[in-house]
Amino acid sequence: MQQTVEDLLSRVHGRNVILGGCGRTDAGVHATQFYAYLRTEEPLPDNYLFFVNKQLPRDIALRDVHSVPDNAQARFDATERTYDYLLHGSPDAWLDRGSGQFDLTNFAPARVAQVLPLLLTHEDYRALCKAPDRHNTTLVHFRQATLFRNGAGDRYRFRFVANRFLRGMIRLLVHHLFQVGTGRLSEEDFTRVLQTQTRSEHFRLAPPEGLYLTGVRYPYLDREARLPPIGEVKWIPIP
Repeated sequence: MQQTVEDLLSRVHGRNVILGGCGRTDAGVHATQFYAYLRTEEPLPDNYLFFVNKQLPRDIALRDVHSVPDNAQARFDATERTYDYLLHGSPDAWLDRGSGQFDLTNFAPARVAQVLPLLLTHEDYRALCKAPDRHNTTLVHFRQATLFRNGAGDRYRFRFVANRFLRGMIRLLVHHLFQVGTGRLSEEDFTRVLQTQTRSEHFRLAPPEGLYLTGVRYPYLDREARLPPIGEVKWIPIP
């Protein structure tokens, strides 16, 4: 995606454009809110969004342009990030493109709800990082970890809000939580993974298509997280 946008903006601005993005996501992961910074010498024309979007591929859209301080940095200035993970049970040609399919036969969401509060008190997530040695620190501070269901109970959504996330962390976490929900991983074993920072035998990533970066907050830009259209249904939090 980054190369596609950079190539187009380079043509639009008549110079080599290298964007500074707010982060990187795994292949197949989506974003409804993703920020990148671009320095320009002249004010952007009023039709800039329309002009750029007409030339972008259909799966990429430039939604807004904001003026920020001269020293703004999209990645390191972020104070909080929000990820949502959508999952469903039965095969569905529409949902399968933007939601992870799981076998919900023995899934008990109440089990998951019981362990989610652990994330708000735990700090070191080395055991749930795909490549921990690539990070200077594996400390993460969660502000929210919630599981929702739709009215029919055949679709679920996780929301995770924290100051930062590690490589592959959300997909690893969702897989572990689903194992808890199906009884394949006990609450005690999940707690032990967090406390001992030791990877379990269930070390596996959830499908990428269900994961969305839905929000990024900055000291100078504070916007609510935005769900994708496929996730805009009535969600009921599971206590």
